Parts: sequence; C-alpha cells; structure tokens
Amino acid sequence: MYRVLLADDDKELRYLYSKMKAWQECGFVISSFAANGKEALEILERESFDMLVTDIKMPFVDGLALIKELKARNMPILSVLISSYNEFEYARQGLVLGAFDFIVKPVTETALTEVLERAGICLCEYSKNRGINELILSVFQRYGIEAQNDKFLSDICIFLSENMGQDVTTDAAADAMKLNKDYFGKMFKKRTGMTFHSLYKIIKIEYAKSLIKNSPYKNYEISDMLGYSSPDYFAKIFKEVTGMSPSEYKNS
Repeated sequence: MYRVLLADDDKELRYLYSKMKAWQECGFVISSFAANGKEALEILERESFDMLVTDIKMPFVDGLALIKELKARNMPILSVLISSYNEFEYARQGLVLGAFDFIVKPVTETALTEVLERAGICLCEYSKNRGINELILSVFQRYGIEAQNDKFLSDICIFLSENMGQDVTTDAAADAMKLNKDYFGKMFKKRTGMTFHSLYKIIKIEYAKSLIKNSPYKNYEISDMLGYSSPDYFAKIFKEVTGMSPSEYKNS
C-alpha cells in the first residue's frame, strides 16, 4: 500500500476524504493527517510517504507554499492538490511547481479514483527505476567506480534506469547527456575505467540476473523486456558476462 499524508485545515473534510473507498481500492492508505502546511512539513521531516494530498487554501503555510518548500528542500514526493473552481489559477501554479495533479472540489469517488490510478502507475514506475538505480550503483561499487557526488555518473544512472528496456548505444547516451560522442566516451572511460558499451552490457546482465531469480518471467520475456534483438542473442551476451546460460544461472 502506498502511504499518503493528507493535509487540509477542515477537520470534517479530512474525515470525509478518509472514508472514501478509492484509497484502498487503488492501493493507497492515509497514514497521517495535517491541519496546515506547517504541520505537514513537520510530519514529512519525521516520516516518509509516497504521496501528499493537500488543500490549496490553508493557514500558516498553504498548499502551494508547501509544495514549493518541499522542492526547495529536495524532498521528492508525489503531490496532489485539492482546489475549488475559483482556485484554478492556483492549481495551475501548483502544476508548474511540480505537483502531479489536482482534484476539484467537491471531491468525488470517481475523481479521486482517476487520480489515484494514474498516481499508482507513476509510483510503480518510480519504484522500479529506483531499484534499477540502486542496482547500477552496486555495479559501480563492485568495480571501484566512485559515483557519489559525481553529477556525470549520477545522470548516467538516471538515464540508464529509465531506459533499461532499450538497446542504448553510446551515441544515444551521449545525446542524452548533451555531449559530443567522443568527449562523452573519454569522460566515461576516465571515470569508470571502462567503455560505455562494456559497462552497460554488465549492468543489463546484472538486471537480467535479478529478473531471472526474482520474477516469474521466462527467458524470452526477459530478453524482450531488456530490448535484446532475440532470445538467442540475449543468451549469448548473458553467457559472455556470467559464464553460464540464463537457464543454468536460474538453476544454480
């Protein structure tokens, strides 16, 4: 279940929202409440949540100021605004500040369900990318690559975690980093001691290994998920990196 912090200065509305069936049906649970943005910030400093649902108009710190402060503090959280029709301009400002979506009052089960379904997809993808990012960092660590406080390598991690299902070429990686291909290649080799192609191949196979061991997918499905041209080519690269075929690895 995804944990939600609900911020609204109206106690009766907080109660009404909490009783809606959409939360549980969409895989969410309201874990805590806040009466204003100031209180929400204090709670967010103590606890972690997957999503913040906040009214725009609140005393002390309103919804927009809350989202702006979270961004300034680099506290990533999926944010959804609740607004009245006459607050639409405020809602638009919230989206500019990075809010995921907004719901217009009066909040209905249908409107809440629609937002939560989209939010669930987004959070699932974020969780997947974060897991891949951690896997990439573990590969870096294993090969003695110091990625901490290195923006170039951090950007590479993010790019690869978001494109693990593609056949990423050095050209594509250089374009994503907005760098000349030759300069990108030199920077990558200097920081990692390996070519992009070589390290990328290892990272993809490490992810394949985790899928083989921890998912119900067949080898041909994993091959397709990772963007290989064919299961045979996937098996060839897998054996080249690990010394085993995918089937042998699964049974080892």
